[in-house]
Amino acid sequence: MSKLNLKGRGPGALLSLGCAALGVVCLAAYCVYGAVFDYFDTGVCIALLLAAACAGVYALAEGKPLGALNLVSAACLSFALGLFFLNSFPVWADNLNGITMYASRGGLAPVVAIAAVMLACILAEIVSCFLSRGKGDAK
Repeated sequence: MSKLNLKGRGPGALLSLGCAALGVVCLAAYCVYGAVFDYFDTGVCIALLLAAACAGVYALAEGKPLGALNLVSAACLSFALGLFFLNSFPVWADNLNGITMYASRGGLAPVVAIAAVMLACILAEIVSCFLSRGKGDAK
């Protein structure tokens, strides 16, 4: 079994690898939040899983055709954030207006935290699109 060698990787690959790790953390946080407060959506889960996989493959695999995977990861994360935000509407409405019209479960803090991590991942993936993937690569 070969060892994982990150020495030859450029800043784009390392940033994308960090985003993949943060995406897995976000996926775990979303799954726990969705299970506890009954807001789980399979679409968000699949999009987060696909985004983390694309970012990880982009960072660790070799080959020119894989160069767009960080952009695909950013698109999947954007879809996941939009769907998560749409699904969390009752939490936003009840907490920001001080009402219980939608009988939302859970507080606003986990929703904001998960959305902030997703947004950070999106921005990191967009930045990684403009950085070199290998130390010898020129973008």
